Amino acid sequence: MTVAIYNLTDQLIHELGKQIINGDLKPGDTLPKVEALSEIHGVSRTVVREAYKALATRRLVKSVPKLGTIVCPRSEWQWWDADVLTWASNEGLNRNFLLKLNEIGLAVEPVAAKLAAKHATEEDIKHMTYCYNQLEKSLGDKEAWAETDYYFHKSIYDASNNELLVNMMQMLFKAQLEYRYMTISSMNNMPDTTERYLKLHKDVLIAISSKDERTAYQKMYELQEELAIILTQTED
Repeated sequence: MTVAIYNLTDQLIHELGKQIINGDLKPGDTLPKVEALSEIHGVSRTVVREAYKALATRRLVKSVPKLGTIVCPRSEWQWWDADVLTWASNEGLNRNFLLKLNEIGLAVEPVAAKLAAKHATEEDIKHMTYCYNQLEKSLGDKEAWAETDYYFHKSIYDASNNELLVNMMQMLFKAQLEYRYMTISSMNNMPDTTERYLKLHKDVLIAISSKDERTAYQKMYELQEELAIILTQTED
C-alpha cells in the first residue's frame, strides 16, 4: 500500500510540476483545495498533501493563509532541482531554457577544461579519448550522439579534480541530454557546422592532453559559443 501511495504521489507531483513549469498554472494561481484535487484525480488526500509538500520543497508553490496553495514567482523556483530541470527541458520553455543552460555552460565548461588540462592523469586522458572516439562514431544517431557528447564532457569534469563541478554535471544530466538532442537535430541539416563542432571537441581533447590550460579554456569557450548559434537556429 505504501509503495502504491508513493507511486501515485510521484505521478501527481510530475503532472502538477509540468503544469507549473510550462505555464498552464501561472505564478499567483491558486491550486485546488486538497479535497477537490483528491476527487479530480481519484486519489487520497494523503497523496495530494504529499504532492503539495514536494512542490513546496522545490519552491514551486507555497501555502498562504486564507488563500490556500499558490504558485510561487519563477524567481523563487528551485531551478537546480533535478525534476525542475527535467520539466523545464522537456516542456514549453524548451529552446529559451536551453539557451539559458548554454549560458551556464559558457561560464563553467571552459573552467572545467582548464582544470582538466592542469590535473588530468594518463587514465583520464585515455578515457577522454575513448569518449571522443565514441562521439565521432555516433554522428547521425540522435540518441547515441546525445549520450556520447554528454559522457565526453563528463570525462572532462571528472578530470578537473573538482567534486563540485562533477556534482553539477551529474545534477544537470537529464537537461543536458535534452540540450544535446536539440543540438544534433539541427546539426543534421548543417554539415559544415557539424564538422566544425566535432573539430572543436577534438581541439579541446588535444589541448587537455597537451596540458595547455589556456587553449583548453579557449577552445571550450568557442565550442559553447557554437552551441549557442546552433540552438538559436533551432525551431521549437
